[in-house]
Amino acid sequence: MPNSRASGIAVNWAVNRAVNRTMDRAMNCTFRILIAVASALLSGCAADMASRILVEPDRYILYTCKELTTQAQINFNRQHELELLMAKAGSGAGQVASAMAYQPEYAQLRGEMTQLRKAADERKCPPLPTGPVAPATGTSTTDRTVR
Repeated sequence: MPNSRASGIAVNWAVNRAVNRTMDRAMNCTFRILIAVASALLSGCAADMASRILVEPDRYILYTCKELTTQAQINFNRQHELELLMAKAGSGAGQVASAMAYQPEYAQLRGEMTQLRKAADERKCPPLPTGPVAPATGTSTTDRTVR
């Protein structure tokens, strides 16, 4: 009998070890998939989806055409400032810092522009501005004010 118990323990140990290895491989595979998904999200592949998630639907439903145009212009100007700041950050460590600092706001602004266009279409407003307008001389932007 002692031999059968020892062999049973050895079999149980071998089975447990095989199960643990299989589970470790499955967890490793799951972890790799999660890393790949997170990388795709952070790399900008899902920027459109993120911009839709960051802005509540029908945010601009009560705005008039003039208010929509004004908000769109403010939005475009800020987007342009962020694009300049992200370009200034460059690549490498600057790009990582830029992604952490500016990308969420940039994605939110893109989502707001989608909502602004939707509200303007529903109201049959004239086309919204399609680019930033340079500030008048003597005025400062938020970036210049901070410095």
